Amino acid sequence: MSRLVYGWLTAVMAGMPPRLGYLLADALTEAHYQLFPARRHAALANLAVIMPRATRRERTRVARAMMRSHNRMMFEFFRLPHLTRDELLHAVDVWGREHLEQAVARGRGVVITCTHVGNWELAAVVLAEWGYVLHAVAGVQLARWLTPAVRETKSELAIHTVAPEDGFRKLLRALEHNDLVALMVDGDLFSHGVSVDLFGRETPFPSGPGVLAQRTGALIICGYCERVRPGRFRIVMEPPLDPAAFPDTASLIAQVARTSERHIREHLDQWCIFRPLWETAPSAAAEPAAAARSAEA
Repeated sequence: MSRLVYGWLTAVMAGMPPRLGYLLADALTEAHYQLFPARRHAALANLAVIMPRATRRERTRVARAMMRSHNRMMFEFFRLPHLTRDELLHAVDVWGREHLEQAVARGRGVVITCTHVGNWELAAVVLAEWGYVLHAVAGVQLARWLTPAVRETKSELAIHTVAPEDGFRKLLRALEHNDLVALMVDGDLFSHGVSVDLFGRETPFPSGPGVLAQRTGALIICGYCERVRPGRFRIVMEPPLDPAAFPDTASLIAQVARTSERHIREHLDQWCIFRPLWETAPSAAAEPAAAARSAEA
């Protein structure tokens, strides 16, 4: 049933003219903002930490932009299975592909860390289209009942989805085969990780990238995929981080956190995280207190 519904959604979105699809996504921004108070509250609470000197109006404007970006990403996501290789690659500019090629040439696999900026799903499909074997760690996809259909579709797009509960063994084997392992590092930060400084707050940050790199010698590449304009994207891959250049895993993870923070700060209006990342928000976050609680994508 989930496969049927998901297939219907992708067919409808693929059949819609892109201009109309983006207009619809943008038109639904206010509905997204008003009808999902938990998401609204989480976005504003996070922005209160990231933009402590901004006014409520400024943070509200950015929160709406985040939701607009998320709506656009969903439209693009459902279109992905129906795009031809030429259509996909024509829509993307790439900065730093040489960094990936050099890292792969070492033969130890590559750990790619990403943030929920722009369209991270499209970036994964592009890497697969280049011929790389990509293993992406992902939990619930869109909704729990849709997760099997989404994972099946990703497999058809040459992306191997690894559930968080599968542990490191699959990822270690992937790196041993010189494959790519993609990890999102700005999602559920509370449940595990090492403490880093993130936007001026001591924050638990995922330790997976550092642990994998230190164990295997794989280089880490931090990247993102921003939307330059509707239908046009830019994938950026930073120069690789060599685990041998860091005294320990904690210092390597701290560098990943600093780079990820810069990516988010430079693209706040395209950052699609709608769960509170800090359990105790500053007093400024209380401004949207009238909003109901509860929290992505």
